[in-house]
Amino acid sequence: AVVSTQSTGELLAGTVHCFVADFSLLPVELIMNRLHLQGTRAIVDNVLDSTSVIPYQASYNNMQQCIEALVDCEGVPSLWKGCSALLLQYTARFAVVHTVRMLMKYVNKFNEKKSLVPNDSVTSFTKDK
Repeated sequence: AVVSTQSTGELLAGTVHCFVADFSLLPVELIMNRLHLQGTRAIVDNVLDSTSVIPYQASYNNMQQCIEALVDCEGVPSLWKGCSALLLQYTARFAVVHTVRMLMKYVNKFNEKKSLVPNDSVTSFTKDK
């Protein structure tokens, strides 16, 4: 019953895979949210002064116009708004993966030590007969 170290590698690879996919699709998600918000009466927190809100009013004809307006007004790095939340989420995921890896190493070490120790009850039972 030895726990495979291959499964920890697969767990880490899956987490990295999900991070790369989420990070690369973050601009698409932002554009999608902007397109969904257009035509609604929404307010956004003013991050420069934390005591007010800004009304969000936008009207786009298509996805390309939305991207161009976003890049013109806020710059290319604004396409990755929300990246800090994504980094916090994956920091927690990597911490869980690391903890699982350490637990699996401990279980493997424990199983190896247990298999090296002879079982006295079995040997004493066979000697009695």
